[in-house]
Parts: sequence; structure tokens; C-alpha cells
Amino acid sequence: ELPVPGAVRITLQAPTTLTQPRYCTNGQLPCLYWGANDIQYPSDGAGVAFFTTRVSVTNYPPPQGCPSFMNVSDPSDRCFFNPKSTFISSNSNVTIPKSFIGDIEDYTVMIEHSIRGQATSIAQRNGLMDGALMSSDGKTMIRSFTNKTRMQNNPNADGDIFTIQDILTAANANLDGPSTAPGADKAKGETYRSSGIVISVVIEYMNVRFRKDDITYKYLPQVIDGNEYKAAQNILNSDGSYTIIDRHGIRLVFQQHGSIGQFDFITLLVNVVGALFLLKFAENVVEFFMLYCSNNRESYSDAKYEIAHPEDNTNTPSSGSNTRPNTMHESSNAANPTRPVNQGHNNYAQPEVKNNQTQPSITNPYYVPPAHVIGNQQYYYYA
Repeated sequence: ELPVPGAVRITLQAPTTLTQPRYCTNGQLPCLYWGANDIQYPSDGAGVAFFTTRVSVTNYPPPQGCPSFMNVSDPSDRCFFNPKSTFISSNSNVTIPKSFIGDIEDYTVMIEHSIRGQATSIAQRNGLMDGALMSSDGKTMIRSFTNKTRMQNNPNADGDIFTIQDILTAANANLDGPSTAPGADKAKGETYRSSGIVISVVIEYMNVRFRKDDITYKYLPQVIDGNEYKAAQNILNSDGSYTIIDRHGIRLVFQQHGSIGQFDFITLLVNVVGALFLLKFAENVVEFFMLYCSNNRESYSDAKYEIAHPEDNTNTPSSGSNTRPNTMHESSNAANPTRPVNQGHNNYAQPEVKNNQTQPSITNPYYVPPAHVIGNQQYYYYA
């Protein structure tokens, strides 16, 4: 059966030591170093996560004559907040220009997830399973997760821990590669780090045969080509102004799939009986078409059925022969050797018919007449 998805919780943690990567010094954009709670937006998501890689912050105070953006009752009012309008944007202040988040690849991600069965009693979280982070083709293992590796990394962690770079490597993604998103500025060579990227991560579950509680799983990440991702965070300040944090970054979308189950004899029996029925049904259908619909139906009929001709069982001797005829049965029983017989043509002995009984027709191929003893031989008479 398919597993019933449970909760997928994703949290981010900053590394102990941050470095200054090359993209911070190549002159494209400056870098900012933020904490994990500022990079992940929102801070808690169910089955999804967003990590900021590029950010800009703009403040929009109310223009003169607009006491507050929240007191607008008419959509034609100039105080209606629209960052693209000249009246609003002319009074804006860019507090943080476009900047990259420094050393984002070294931040660590912890993923905790769980599943349960639909028709079975299976219910587990990933801390009790063995898993692996696989490449996008499903052939190369990037990182494994067992009780041993969890104890070595962090025995108190509730889930699997790996870096953002591990996810990018598994998905065959490069943040500094040219973006394929339709809205990316290809003339300036905009990268995924600037435009954003979407990675779909499938968690595939499977349990060991005949051991329902021994479940394994795989992370299978893959880039959604052509997708960029951004999020605008609006903050209403106490002075009535708006602060907009424009974020671009990595969007992770988790999906739980797989096949889990347990052995059930009744289910096996039903499947076997159903298979035998279908096999016999198919045999009858094929036979019907061969015997009644095929161009060679006469040949098939001759091969399937054998037509019996009862008259062929008695071989009439040639004329002039005095040899007794071949009989269906012969016996050494010599009972009643002196019974009188009637003489037929060609000197063949024919048994007498008692009680004037009429002999049955030979047209019945299954009729076996009574035996008559003549001399020391037993004969069967066919009319």
C-alpha cells in the first residue's frame, strides 16, 4: 500500500565557522551574514522550506498627506499602498541594497518526517529508520543515515542532518550556474543564486519483505527546470511605514511516496484464486476464437476432438474366408458350451435372441450388447 504522509519538519542551523566565499568578492553583489532564523522564511513550514540566497530591504514611509497606509477607504486614494506607483516609490528608502547571503552552502538542514500505514498498523518516524540521500538519478549515495551515523553527528537530533551543499550536489544544481527561469536577466548572466531555484525532494519509503517494522527510505532531490522563487515579506512598522524584504532563494518541496505493507495469507489466497480464474477464462476465450472464429477452425476442431465410428470396431472378413470374425472381447470362459446357435451366412455362428427381444440399433455408439457363449468362446453380437 502507499504510505500515508505524516509531518515533515525542516529547520536550518548556521555553521560554527563562516567563511567568505568567492561570490562575495567577485564584485557582483555584496554579501550579508544572517542567522538561520532570518534566512529561513517562514521559520517553520509543513513539507516545504525556503532559504534566502539574495535579499534587498526597502522602507516605504507614508507620503505627505497620508497619515497611514491602513486608513485607505477608496482604491483611488493616493495613499493606497502600491510599491510600483510613482507617488509611493518616490518617497521610499532602500535600507539594504541587493545582497547575497554569505556561505549559505555550509548551513545545515535537519529534516524530521514520519509515515503510517493505511490498512496496516505501521507508524514510524525517520529516527527509527535507515535512510540515504541519493543523487537525482537514484544511483549514487551522497550520505547515509543510520543509528551509527546519527550518534556520531548529533545523538540528540530528532532528524537527519546534512548541509545545503549536500542537497545541491544530490540535485545536480549549482547556484552560480546561469538561471533558466523565464524572468531571469540572461543578458547580465543572472544565476540561480540571484533568481532563486526550486528543488523537489521525494522521500521514497520501502519496508523489508516479511519484516513490516524494518522500513528504509531515500531522499531523491531534483531541480524543477525553469522555476525561480521569490518571497516578499511585508512588515508594518509602528510609525505607519512599510518595510518590504524582497527574498530570492532555494525552495524545497518534500513529497512522501513509496510502498509499505505486511504479509497477509487471505490476500495471497484471493490473488492466487483470481489469477487462476483469469488464466482459465483466457484459455476459454482463446479456445472459442480458435474453434468458431478462426479461418482454420476446422483444423483446430479436428485436432481437439476425436470422432469415434463404432462400425469400425467390427472387421468383416473377406468373402470365402472361414475364419471367425474379430470380436470386441474374448474369454476363456467355457460356460454353457452346448448352447444352440443359429447359423448365418458365410458359416458364422450367430447367437440366438431370447424372449424375442429386438436388438438395439448400432447408431448408439456407447451401447455394449450382452455376451453370448458359443463353444468355448464368448461373442458379442452387433446387429
